[in-house]
Amino acid sequence: MTFEIDQVEKTMLNDISTDVPKAILDRFVTLTRESGSEDERIAAHFLAQLLEDWQIPHRVHYPNIHLSIPKKATLIVNEPVSREIRAKTPSCSISTGDHWICGEMMYIPAEEDDLSDAFDPLATNKYGDVRGKIVLTDGYPVSGKTKELGNEGALGVIFISPGRYIHEGTIGVIWGSPDLDNMDEEPRIPALMIGKQDGHALITECQAGKVTLQFQTHLDSGWFPCPLLDIWIEGTEESEKYVLLHGHLDSWHQGIGDNGTGNAALVEMARLFHKHRHLLKRSIRIAIWPGHSTGRYAGSTWFADQFGLDLDENCIAQVNCDSPGCRWATSYEDMSWMSEVEGLCQSSIQDAFGEQSKGYRPHRAGDYSFNNIGITSFYMLSSSIPAKELKEKGYYAVGGCGSNIEWHSEEDLMHVADLDIIVRDIRVYMTTILSVVNSPIHPFFFSKTLEELMDTLEEYELAAAGHFSFSIVKKEAMELLDEMKEFYKLLPLFSSTSVLEPNVKRVNEIIRQIGRELVSINYSRAGKFRHDLAIDMPRLPDLSPAHYLSALDPASHAYRVVLTHLTRGQNRVTWALQRVRKLLKIYLSVSEKATT
Repeated sequence: MTFEIDQVEKTMLNDISTDVPKAILDRFVTLTRESGSEDERIAAHFLAQLLEDWQIPHRVHYPNIHLSIPKKATLIVNEPVSREIRAKTPSCSISTGDHWICGEMMYIPAEEDDLSDAFDPLATNKYGDVRGKIVLTDGYPVSGKTKELGNEGALGVIFISPGRYIHEGTIGVIWGSPDLDNMDEEPRIPALMIGKQDGHALITECQAGKVTLQFQTHLDSGWFPCPLLDIWIEGTEESEKYVLLHGHLDSWHQGIGDNGTGNAALVEMARLFHKHRHLLKRSIRIAIWPGHSTGRYAGSTWFADQFGLDLDENCIAQVNCDSPGCRWATSYEDMSWMSEVEGLCQSSIQDAFGEQSKGYRPHRAGDYSFNNIGITSFYMLSSSIPAKELKEKGYYAVGGCGSNIEWHSEEDLMHVADLDIIVRDIRVYMTTILSVVNSPIHPFFFSKTLEELMDTLEEYELAAAGHFSFSIVKKEAMELLDEMKEFYKLLPLFSSTSVLEPNVKRVNEIIRQIGRELVSINYSRAGKFRHDLAIDMPRLPDLSPAHYLSALDPASHAYRVVLTHLTRGQNRVTWALQRVRKLLKIYLSVSEKATT
């Protein structure tokens, strides 16, 4: 079977061409693919016409999704020196319209924990007395910090870019379009972004004396019909099961490196998978989303909502393709994947190039709109500039474009793309996906995931410092790990079996169900078919408040609230582990009888 898969890989990978990616990039550099815009529709129809020409089955949906689109911001310093400073406003900021927000500025340096999107529900007066002040702080727009400052009475917040560009972004905390559970969750104050040089000048003035300023923000918010491409490449055997490969269509400005190159790679992969579909045992579904930036993943969230039951039943894994093929991005040392697919991803990159790779827990980002369903996931951003080169260039961290600092700026143009690197990244994606769709048994090892969860439980118990016991869930996890190891010992028996063999299908169903349970409890709080807020998601998030306990007064209301939360959280996690154990016990019992 290994030989067969290798031959399939060689056949497809040798057929990769740069003709289609180049044609797409040449067209996209003439468009500003803002979601809800005519240029976005033009881009979608351009891609759809290619699919039509190749007779690849596809649909173009037009979901109504909620967007917050920044239009302009005006920032004027009144004292000590009157002047206007170039500024932008992030998506999901409060729009002041023609009303001026006026006030005294207060500089608050960013602490390390301020740089994440996390929101601390127990934080009070975290930043001092900010009531009636306009806060100046460092870094990219951060949802959690903006929300906390608003709760503490600030009039607004101004973020200082880490470098020469003012990078577009969002402070939205609602993942996708709002529902009744989260419609009131967005930050309540306006936000702006300014350049590093202007920011440092304001810091100096603020440290020397009083600084007053006024600003306006203008955004267009509402529901917009946007194009979403849904492509189907049907496999030859277990065709109802599929890998979901996806990336976003919309961009800030021309957005060649984020995500024009991703669209170029996705459509070239669609061409190749369709041309060689007779070599695919299972199917591949490719989606190209709107609403990634100004909708906080609204397109992929709509898809998860509309096709949630089918995804739960049939989706094997989801794979994000964002910012592949960018200039100088030759390293695979900063990838994203869930624990159960680490071996798959590392071996695929090794097969593709003979290179080592490293991966980390996926952030709450990148159109990972399927965690609540419990779908195993890998890749997000693709290759990146090697760390040594980043240091030599003096580049700061960005969230795409292969680490090129033109990310989310007006300068994300054709020079950011590299067709040779697009080919490299396509090879990585295709090699990994082919392993999933053609392997008889899904190549996911949840014993590794469970080991990660057990390490997390140890960390949380240490943090709780005797205030709360995790003994119930730890016992369940230890017993499950033993049973899971027994389960995985049986899987080599099916390595050369047809994907349609009944026992193979049953084993794969169990593997997918294990994922539905373990992925969900490790990456979500909200539960199945709901969407958590777009803020950092710690491991086993129901139990992560264990970190609060040692700092709280045991007689306080907050302390009792956290204990209650942890009790409920431990019940949820334990229940999920018990469900997995029941699955394995049934299968192991049947297998034991069959062998005797």
